[in-house]
Amino acid sequence: MFFLSLSALAQTSSIKEITGRIIDQSTREPLALASVRLSNDQGATVTNKDGRFSIKIPVNNPSQELLVSFMGYESARLAINNQPDPLLISLIPSTTILKEVTVSVPQDPSSLVLEMLKNRQHQGAQQKSQVIAFFREAVRKKSKNLSLAEAIIEVDKQPNNSEKNDVARLIQFRKSTNYKPNDTLAVKLQGGPYNTLFIDIAKYPDIVFDSQALQAYRFTHAGFTQIDQKLVHIVHFEQKQNVITPLYRGELYITTQGNHLAKAIFEMNVTNQEAAAALFVRKKPARVKLWPTSVKYQVDYSPQEDNWNFQYSKMEMNFTAKWKNRWFNTSYQIWAEMAVTDQKTPSLTPNVNNLNTIKPSVVLSESIKGFGNPDFWGEYTVIEPDQSIEEAIERIIRQLNRWGRKTPQNE
Repeated sequence: MFFLSLSALAQTSSIKEITGRIIDQSTREPLALASVRLSNDQGATVTNKDGRFSIKIPVNNPSQELLVSFMGYESARLAINNQPDPLLISLIPSTTILKEVTVSVPQDPSSLVLEMLKNRQHQGAQQKSQVIAFFREAVRKKSKNLSLAEAIIEVDKQPNNSEKNDVARLIQFRKSTNYKPNDTLAVKLQGGPYNTLFIDIAKYPDIVFDSQALQAYRFTHAGFTQIDQKLVHIVHFEQKQNVITPLYRGELYITTQGNHLAKAIFEMNVTNQEAAAALFVRKKPARVKLWPTSVKYQVDYSPQEDNWNFQYSKMEMNFTAKWKNRWFNTSYQIWAEMAVTDQKTPSLTPNVNNLNTIKPSVVLSESIKGFGNPDFWGEYTVIEPDQSIEEAIERIIRQLNRWGRKTPQNE
């Protein structure tokens, strides 16, 4: 769906890039957002809308295997050694329930949600851990890209039972902005990676299910499916009709064993335009009305034995702006996603010793940072792009060189 970056870059001598595509075995349709990870949990990524992915592996570990999973399909394990590049991986829809597991539909589906919220303290790492993640965000006005940013970040991931928030730091970052002096409205995203970190419901349940909101939802059991060959309940939730406050509706995928959250897909009720706008619009001109027309979220967790760790999250917001005394409205789209690519900190290059902590109030499109060491990106696993901003960045570099300036490395 989107226009962000990172096509295949120069590889280091110790890193090999594996690319491929994941499809439905019967229909041959691509599977978007399928999980692809290394068998030793040292790298992971997800497929783009065309089912394509790329992942980096150490050259000195040829026996590495890829683990591929997608909700409602049987997982696949594939040896990488001597495989053609690019890979074509077809998954088989899972149509049978695991025979050794017998579960029943609960009379009160809300009990599953309450049990999941209770057990979330035992989900994920039980101690503070560090993960490497790939983050990208974009703001679009109609068909024009206003800002594009992508970053490799290091996250201090706090355990779910801790009251401390996760902390993100920039390892490498690049951006492209296209705001014109005559633009009457410059829409920007505040929060950067925290927009995707804070929708981790297992860590921050109050964002959707605080104690008061729980009473405002109606829960229904929508059946079963499998994620990574684990049987999960599908619990649909939506706010009751007599509730005016903008809340959410969507699906929770809760494991039958352990009552852990495996996946969540949800969206905000934005029918109350003024109330919804008050939640998202921080600052605007007095002569314009700006309100969200859709606000959607997704968060995925990756199983490791009987545990489920935060793996991927995405937010997508669509806004409409209406100026006083103007005939036509203007539409904006804001989009961001994050994927954990390494479960523990890799060896960092010398120029990233001074890691910069990102504040939740950050606006990446206004950051003074813009370019990094181009060789650095080749060592990290990133999401295969739908569209690339490589040309935009290269054009800016050429312009800087024509002006007789050096390309900034970390400024």
